[in-house]
Order: sequence, then C-alpha cells, then structure tokens
Amino acid sequence: MGIFSSANRNFVIAYVLLVALPLLGLAGVLRSGRGLVAPISVDGVWKFGADGANLPAGRCGKSLASLQDSLVSISQSGKYLVVSLKNGPPAAGSGVIDGTTLNATIPLPDISASEPGCGGDTMLALRATVTAKAESRSMQGTISVNECPTCSTMSYQAVRQTRSDRSRAH
Repeated sequence: MGIFSSANRNFVIAYVLLVALPLLGLAGVLRSGRGLVAPISVDGVWKFGADGANLPAGRCGKSLASLQDSLVSISQSGKYLVVSLKNGPPAAGSGVIDGTTLNATIPLPDISASEPGCGGDTMLALRATVTAKAESRSMQGTISVNECPTCSTMSYQAVRQTRSDRSRAH
C-alpha cells in the first residue's frame, strides 16, 4: 500500500480540481483586469444650450434650433450610450464614449422628407468633449445633420442636471 490510500488520492484530486484551479483562474482574471479603466460617466439628463447665431436656414436649422435649452437624456452601459431627445417628437439614438470624447447619432426622419439636398437617412450627429469636475459635468461640442450638405455644423454646450435642477424645471 502506498503513501496515499485510494480515498485520500481521490480527495486530493477533487481538491485540486474544485479549489486550486478556480483560485488560479480567479487570480489570472484579476491580474489581467488590473489595467482596465471605467469610462467617464455621462449618464443622466443634460440641458443643452446651442449657439443660435450660426444656425443654417431651412428645416434642418429648425431642428438644430429646437435643441436650444432642451433636455437630452443619456443612458450609459460601459462605453455604450442611448441618447434620447426630450423635446418634440420622441427620438432616440446611440453612441459611444471614448476617454472624454462622446460621439452619438440620433435619427431625424422628419427632416429628410422635406429638406432639399438631404439624404433619406438623416441623422443628428453629436460630438463633444466631456469635462468632469468634482461637483458637476459639462460638455462642449458640435451638432450637425449627416447626409445634408446644405446644413452647417452648430456649436453647443451642455450641463448635466442634478435632481434638484430637474425638479425646478417641471
């Protein structure tokens, strides 16, 4: 009879398979994830203020002007975003946040039907740089209408609303 009985050998094999290997796997996952950084949070309701002086003429200009002092809701899961316009007809699009750069598109079906020179799949394109401060978040960027060469780009600023800001707005 050897140093281990059959029962002891089975116990050692089971211990290695059920305890030691999962612990080694967990240590590997934790080590490989050590360098991961969470994306900046942009989740919430944002109040947009657009530069109305540079509005293009026509229907796309009206759509861009409608963002002035409007609320935009952003839902975030990791680096992926869902962007919803809160004013006018409901419209929702998607985007990503990479570092402090936000890029999103929102379909605007009502523009393409009547704006000359605009394509059939007109999208509102938001591009911004997010500034994170301890007490607030803001972003500055541009809004443009894709597939519409007659529409120009407009600058905007947005500030994330706190719960108290939103309750005063209603």
